[in-house]
Amino acid sequence: MKHSMTMAGTPDTQASGRLGSHEGAVSASEYRMTAWFGHFGTEPGQFNNPKGIALDGNGQLLVLDASNTRVQRLNCDGGAIGAFGRYGSVNGQLASPTALACGPGGRIYVADSGNACISRYNRDGVHEVTFGGYGPGRGSFMLPSGIALSSDGSLFVADTNNTRVQVLDADGKFIRQFGCIGSTSAPLRAPFGIALGHDDLVYVTDRDGGNVQVYSQEGAFVRRFGSPGHGSGELQNPLGIAVDPWGNVFVADSGNHRIQVFDSKGADIGRFGERGSGPGRLHTPAAIAVNAAGDAFVADCENHRIHVFALDMEAKRTGLIAGFGMLAASCLARLGIRG
Repeated sequence: MKHSMTMAGTPDTQASGRLGSHEGAVSASEYRMTAWFGHFGTEPGQFNNPKGIALDGNGQLLVLDASNTRVQRLNCDGGAIGAFGRYGSVNGQLASPTALACGPGGRIYVADSGNACISRYNRDGVHEVTFGGYGPGRGSFMLPSGIALSSDGSLFVADTNNTRVQVLDADGKFIRQFGCIGSTSAPLRAPFGIALGHDDLVYVTDRDGGNVQVYSQEGAFVRRFGSPGHGSGELQNPLGIAVDPWGNVFVADSGNHRIQVFDSKGADIGRFGERGSGPGRLHTPAAIAVNAAGDAFVADCENHRIHVFALDMEAKRTGLIAGFGMLAASCLARLGIRG
């Protein structure tokens, strides 16, 4: 069941700071929860530790329902459309899935840390191929925890316990790696979440380092931002990451039970969420996806639900963000929210 909120929100459901490094950025105090759906269970539309979330090309949500070892497809209202996956170790079965991503042609890629592999499915959830396997070698994994795809279909995998990012082609053939301890590029302690920005850069959360590291797609180190802690711009066990169309970086700051937001250069520009179980409160957020309108969908892992956070409709209506209006109104209309 979907729950919607159109009121201004209490302080804990609002963000602080300013969102957006582009001209006409809006106040993050206008960024608030607008809906949530799901609760603990095994039925369609229910979740047990949702750890991954992605949007497909049709505006539908894909949720990695980790402890139910399945992927659920939902509409924008949170209504269940279908699901695939079951526990096991063969033919695309899942053991401990940690992340997912959508690729060209609607293909779905799932990182499965329990089976130390990546499985690819077609848009209908039919298994196509699995690649990887446990180990430190090229094309093998030790706790694959994050996955992102480039425009040419290459896969970027956060290979956590091998302390590296691996780049593979769409069929799993090794291309290169970076971030390894002892490499010439800036080393990662425990890469976890990974996202590609519209600037063609690769953004990686370093869970144990409490920061975000940025690389070129070839693996050249660009910058690092964030630091361990609980204050503004600080991170505690950062997991999932997403980049919006304007270059803002959203981090699932799981240990602080919030979403931390940075601009593309790493400046702290806001945060939303607070520990708890009520509306707008989070408990160990694990993943985040941002649509073309800039609305954020958060996999609230320990609360077993999905939250939707969006900019206030009036802020969108006034056109403070270039190109925002019609896309935003369309998405919020699908969520049942009217200005």
